[in-house]
Amino acid sequence: MRHQSLFSAAIVGAALLVGATACGQKKITECNQLIEVINKGVESLNKTPKGGADPTGANELKSMADAMDKVAADAAKVELTIPDLKKYSTEYQTMAKDVAKAARDMAAAAEAKDLAKINSAQAALDKAVKQEDPLVDSINKFCQAP
Repeated sequence: MRHQSLFSAAIVGAALLVGATACGQKKITECNQLIEVINKGVESLNKTPKGGADPTGANELKSMADAMDKVAADAAKVELTIPDLKKYSTEYQTMAKDVAKAARDMAAAAEAKDLAKINSAQAALDKAVKQEDPLVDSINKFCQAP
């Protein structure tokens, strides 16, 4: 199964373009902290073990779920004071948790060889994953704005 490639978007230093005023410095710092957590999460996701001898792909899906839960937890630990950035962080955390849940559901369905549940979980996973790019774009736009 090819699920890890669904998450390839990473935020790369977008906050560096923000102006360096006193208020802007706080924004730069907070943006950089959140971006770093998200990028580390994406890196971790890309490093999760491949299915290998597991024909169902369940182990890969479980690793993906663990990585997404970790990025959600790590993002929640970032202290943010800027309301818009807090909102984006919360939305990203929710998306990551939704991906993790759908991946676990899909792993369980694959192990049970339940095609209907596999299809349902795949639809939930696809829906959750499709939220990532717009969220990353929103974070980038916010962090790049003066």
